Amino acid sequence: MKAPETMVSKSGQFHHGNDIYRFNHEIKADFSTNTWYLGPHPGLLEYLKSEMNCVANYPELQSESLTSVLADHHHLADDQLLVCNGTAEAIFLIAQSCQNGMSRIIKPTFSEYEHACQVHKHHISFCGSNFIAQGMNTQEGLFWLCNPNNPTGQVYSQTLLLDLVKNNPQTLFVIDEAYADFCIEDVSMAPFVGKYKNLLILKSMTKNYCLPGLRLGYILGHHTQIEKITQYRPPWAVNCLALKAGEFALKNAIIGDDERIAYLGLAGELRMELEKIDGVEVFTSSTGYFLLKTPMPAADLKHLLVSEFGLLIRDASNFRGLSDYHIRIATLTREKNALLINAFKSVFV
Repeated sequence: MKAPETMVSKSGQFHHGNDIYRFNHEIKADFSTNTWYLGPHPGLLEYLKSEMNCVANYPELQSESLTSVLADHHHLADDQLLVCNGTAEAIFLIAQSCQNGMSRIIKPTFSEYEHACQVHKHHISFCGSNFIAQGMNTQEGLFWLCNPNNPTGQVYSQTLLLDLVKNNPQTLFVIDEAYADFCIEDVSMAPFVGKYKNLLILKSMTKNYCLPGLRLGYILGHHTQIEKITQYRPPWAVNCLALKAGEFALKNAIIGDDERIAYLGLAGELRMELEKIDGVEVFTSSTGYFLLKTPMPAADLKHLLVSEFGLLIRDASNFRGLSDYHIRIATLTREKNALLINAFKSVFV
């Protein structure tokens, strides 16, 4: 088995998709963000309007009400859950609680794992997804893993992950399940929370409820781990509107089996059409977002699609392990997908 790569990148090079605020052009369709493609629940905005008076008071000190509701949802105790200002905050809190430790990160993946570990002075090593195998032993410290992975859409089976957790008590596995609702296979490790002290799960309400502007996520884990992490959490970390949106979202789910099947069907159609274009390499994915490699540098293609077609894609060249020619797109409606297909044909055919 190949040894993992060890290196630390320069700070300040962590960028993300959904940077629509950077452009003066009209954006007809945003393929750069992998939140739920139909947007938040239609009634959410009206509900939040009716609750606007809450901004005159401080929010709950530790998000107690939403914590209780989420704990019931996952059949856990309140002390096995920590509500955060998005999973990005959760990632930094975990890294801070283990500062000066060791972390292994699978690449390519979400850059904030590396960013947080750099800030809190972890010794970081990197490995490819093929490094993980049944029955393998891992190093002490933290093992960061996104499942399904961002940006590849690759899925690790529940069986494989459970084997890793059980056989490596010396390793704290941080499994980011922000996109778990975006695939058919049940990959969540949430049922095993509390049974293993070395398991933390990140959940995002940003992705599957489409609330990126409100910032809302949470950590599931053994109560001893949650207690340790909570020490680093500032008071009033989550604003009152985000807390109310979280409770509303749990009562009004927007992704069921039918919606998920339709979403993945659209993604499949989009991949097939793009695969027909010469020079465009489309990578397999178990979700509605996927990677492509095109003949044009990603930065140039992104600029061209915005300026000429009003379409926004994710330049994926800054993901560790990818090239200057990789992009990530997330499926939208059939009508909007057609805009991207036609734009690609115009550029590459």
